[in-house]
Amino acid sequence: MNAGVVALPTTADSTQWSEDQKALLDAAGLVKRPARGPVEPAPKSTVIAFLQHCARTGLDPIARQIYAIERGGKWTITVSIDGFRLVAQRSGQYAGQTPVEWTADGKTWVDVWLEKEPPAAARVGVRRRGFDEPLFAVARWSSYAVTVPDWQNGQEVGEKLSPMWDRMPDLMLGKVAEALALRRAFPMELSGLYTEEELDFEFSAEPEKRAASQQPKVEPGTRSAQRDPLPQDDSPAEAELVMHDCSNCGRPEATEEDGICASCEAEIEAEARP
Repeated sequence: MNAGVVALPTTADSTQWSEDQKALLDAAGLVKRPARGPVEPAPKSTVIAFLQHCARTGLDPIARQIYAIERGGKWTITVSIDGFRLVAQRSGQYAGQTPVEWTADGKTWVDVWLEKEPPAAARVGVRRRGFDEPLFAVARWSSYAVTVPDWQNGQEVGEKLSPMWDRMPDLMLGKVAEALALRRAFPMELSGLYTEEELDFEFSAEPEKRAASQQPKVEPGTRSAQRDPLPQDDSPAEAELVMHDCSNCGRPEATEEDGICASCEAEIEAEARP
C-alpha cells in the first residue's frame, strides 16, 4: 500500500485503532454527532458489518462509495449508485445497460422527462454476459417517493416531497430503478446492499416519532395527573433549548435562528456527494 494511505482497521475493537483509522471511520459515517451531547460511535455490530462489506466489495469509504447513516436510532450501511456501478464493472460480467426511461402511464416510455408532474415509474435494463436480454427493473413513484412533514408557523399541516425528490424527481427515481436492476443482475455481489435513494422512503414517515410528538402532555392538577402523578425531580432545572423553524423545510427543529434542521442538513450533504 502507498505510504501515507490509511488502511481500514481489521477489527471492530476500537482500542486497537490508530487515530488515523478513527478519523477514517468517522468520515465514513460511523459516528453520530447529535446537536446536543457527546459524539456517539456506531454499535460494534454495525462496525463489523461495515468492515466486512468494504472487504467483500472493495469499495472506498473516502470516495463515498460506501458509508453508514444513523437515522432515528437505526444504523444502515449504504452504497452510492457509483459504488453499485463499480461492483458490477469489477465483476467482469457487466456488459452495459439501457438508458433510464420514464413513463406517466406504463405504456409510453421516454428517455428524457420534461413534464412538470413527476413520472409514474422509471425503468433500467442491465446487460450481463451470458444473458440474451437485459435484466430490467421498474421503480414506481408511489413506492419510493419521499415525503416529509410540512411545517408552517410551528404547526404540522400535512406532507410534502423532500427537497431532493421535489427538485429532481426523475433523477431520484431513475437511481432507484438502476440500483434495482444492478442488484438483480449481480445478486451475489450486491445482495444485502442498498442505495440511500432506496432506503429514504423507509425512514421518511417516522410514524413512531410523530405519534410520540402528538401525545397530549400531562399537566399538574388535571385528572390525568392525579391518576398518573408526575415524578418529583429536585435536581436543578436545565436551561430550555429554544428550537427555531428550519429555513429549508419549516419544521421547528433548528437549533439556531435562520438555521436548518438535522434532516435537511443530511439531505444537503447527500446532494453534494458525487
